[in-house]
Amino acid sequence: MVSAELQHRVEQFLYREVRLLSELRLEEWLDLFTDDARYWMPARETVADQPDAVAADGEMAFFDDDKTFLAARIERLQSSLAHAERPPSRMRYFISNVEIEEMDNGELDIRCNLLAYQSRLERTEVTYVGRREDRLRPEGDSWRIALRKVILDQTLVPRTMSTFF
Repeated sequence: MVSAELQHRVEQFLYREVRLLSELRLEEWLDLFTDDARYWMPARETVADQPDAVAADGEMAFFDDDKTFLAARIERLQSSLAHAERPPSRMRYFISNVEIEEMDNGELDIRCNLLAYQSRLERTEVTYVGRREDRLRPEGDSWRIALRKVILDQTLVPRTMSTFF
């Protein structure tokens, strides 16, 4: 069990991170990642007696990006080429049930529930539900995200993946 102070600091870091996403401050959001970060959302699998089954590392994924690829996705979203996001979707993110495990090397393994709501124009609404598994690496008096694994409860994603989690 971690201290109440560490729990609070990590939660505030995560709340700020999702606020940056909601406000489309994507360059600031990207700065929260380490240069060697991995941003991964494996495909969900429906397997009898395995409700949490996902594709293994190296198998099918909705995305498996490094920081350079994330930067390219952000650049494209902010250009006139992202027709599916003109005007941009309105997004709102909620995270809860934050669990923290301190690693021997000073990094933190974080697990939390995720709810992301997307409203597109006046006719499309999508709700994503799942969890995030993060590895936070200490930097100064805060952290940066070295790994983000997103596991959605949905097997099928209902629209193009122009969304960040």
